[in-house]
Amino acid sequence: MLWYDWKYTLADNDLPKVVGANRLAGIPVGFPLLDDRLVDFSLRLNPELKLKGLTLRWFFKGGPERLLPPQIITKKKHGFGLPFGVWAVEHAGLRTLAMESLDSLRCRGIVRSDFLDRLVKEYLPQHPGYYGELVWILMMLAQWLLARGPAKKASI
Repeated sequence: MLWYDWKYTLADNDLPKVVGANRLAGIPVGFPLLDDRLVDFSLRLNPELKLKGLTLRWFFKGGPERLLPPQIITKKKHGFGLPFGVWAVEHAGLRTLAMESLDSLRCRGIVRSDFLDRLVKEYLPQHPGYYGELVWILMMLAQWLLARGPAKKASI
């Protein structure tokens, strides 16, 4: 379980996103809990000290309990996602780009027109945090296709 967390959650997912975003912003980033000395120390500990049931990173969260306020220790994870759906609803320029992108998928016959209508008129405005990710994925597909040539209607 620890190996899976290090390999897929940290090494293949979280760290590349943080490093890449910070590089684009020109902001240096550090990972104090991945300091070589701390990692070496943690590798010498018994696995029972690192896991509490199925709770990952228990050791790292439990250590600073005496140093940090309880609201920091018990704070829920926020993740690295962008609030794209909220931005698409509130920002006219981004909404226009998103709608034009979705329309290009409609013209290509890739996504059903009735679904796209419900997505932009009903689902996205009511639940932008949830449906924004779908709009983002469809928008990226449309932009990728547009960069590779003119729209062609799919034949099924």
